[in-house]
Amino acid sequence: MAVCGLSIIPWVALPNGAGDLTFVMSWGLVNTNPWHVLSLAEYLGATRGFGTLPWSLQVWPISLGFYVGAVASAASGVVVDREDLRLTAGLLVLSAVGSLIVWQGLAGRGVSGTIPVGVLATAIVVWWFYNP
Repeated sequence: MAVCGLSIIPWVALPNGAGDLTFVMSWGLVNTNPWHVLSLAEYLGATRGFGTLPWSLQVWPISLGFYVGAVASAASGVVVDREDLRLTAGLLVLSAVGSLIVWQGLAGRGVSGTIPVGVLATAIVVWWFYNP
């Protein structure tokens, strides 16, 4: 449940004017004013191509793949009682590194006030459930 719960935790919280926020989620973007959800596939389709994106945003779908792998690994532990804890934890760490790269790319482009929420949440889950 904790690994699946990470899907509702934003990777990065971005202030974008008068108290409004944009959340970079593992699966897309959520804007608070007006409330709008844009999936990662829609976002990538709206750009001029994957290759035109900054490197930090090119890591985003790869990191999502690591997260989906971690969810599948954790689910195998629940469904068939066979989970390699090292695999699940490793995939979560790789996903967190990807979200950290996304955060660093946004902060490096002068977006002030960005908060790397996903890295902290993932670190807590890995430490709490997968630390030997």
